[in-house]
Amino acid sequence: MNPPKIGLTLSGGGSRAIAFHLGCLRALHDRGILDKVAVLSGVSGGSVIAALYAYSDEPFEAFACRVEEVLSRGMMWGIARETFLSFELPKIVVAVTLAGTAAFLAQILRLLGWLLSLVKLQPRWLGAIAERILDFAPRFASRTTAFERHLVRRYFGDRRMDAVARRGLTVVINAAELRTETAFRYGSVESGCWRFGRLTERPRVATAVAASAAFPAFLPALDHYLTFTKNGVEKKHRAIITDGGVYDNLGVSCMLPGRSSEFSTNAFPVDFIIACDAGQGMPSGARRPVFWMSRMLATVLTIHRRTQTMTQNLLHRMVANGEIQGFLMPYLGQRDSALPVRPADLVSRDQVADYPTNFNPMSKMNIHKLSKRGEQLTRCLVNTYAPEL
Repeated sequence: MNPPKIGLTLSGGGSRAIAFHLGCLRALHDRGILDKVAVLSGVSGGSVIAALYAYSDEPFEAFACRVEEVLSRGMMWGIARETFLSFELPKIVVAVTLAGTAAFLAQILRLLGWLLSLVKLQPRWLGAIAERILDFAPRFASRTTAFERHLVRRYFGDRRMDAVARRGLTVVINAAELRTETAFRYGSVESGCWRFGRLTERPRVATAVAASAAFPAFLPALDHYLTFTKNGVEKKHRAIITDGGVYDNLGVSCMLPGRSSEFSTNAFPVDFIIACDAGQGMPSGARRPVFWMSRMLATVLTIHRRTQTMTQNLLHRMVANGEIQGFLMPYLGQRDSALPVRPADLVSRDQVADYPTNFNPMSKMNIHKLSKRGEQLTRCLVNTYAPEL
């Protein structure tokens, strides 16, 4: 029997995800599985470590040291530096001013159209003009473009998505497009979304990672015009691209069987899926989401949790139906009591599950705990359920 084609996904979750996934990758490397991975899919924080791994051919230990350095330094200062100590801040001010003015004028026109409708007039041209005004002023600069500049300066330079350094590896960086409410995938083979088509130009790795990690309410969506090709026709579309976790926080959708490249970008079905999930697991119920921000965050987390549960159920059904050979899910929020084998020195769920998902500097102790839990869970699952890998 031919060895299975392995797909590896690294979920969202900010710095917590990066540290947890580092441990997962270490366990897979030590077992000789990491070099067998055919498709690597990253989301948000997972896209950061996926790109750091895929676009460098350094030995694993050197890669691990670099990731730990990234976590120790954090990225918030880098984003602030590019925002306030470069020419990005004046551009952000101009972009916000233009976008705000356009939004205000569009609202005035819509209000005028509504008032005219009260007297049985239907001036549809007002709505068309309002949309044109909004499209005139995309938010071309923001904290997310500053994040992109930081990634260019510090980690990826001008490297493009097709310049993968690991031989035989296909890479997908997952984001979401808000105008069409669909997945937007940057890939080493192709990039785009099914509604607009495929990008004619090869995007930068830094752009893909910044878009994938642009968590709503904290980092604005990337908002720019891009040129796509669909059905042989080339056309520009305004794309508003945000965090990949909005659509698929696990990043498995690109590798599920049954997807057609005719209708979807980056369709790479695999035989065996290793889905590393840095989610917190079942909440304790101690939160009190009373105010606006806490309610919105709790709403997003609830949607994420429900979507991931559905994905887990889908993977189980696919295994039962023979559509894939199997899957493993090292899950940070896994209940310790449900592990098939519990290591004597297990880093417990309670020690790490509540670590925040921001990109602030992380202490060596927290890096150690999060990465060790990822390593322990991955080793446990491989040894128990897939020793043949």
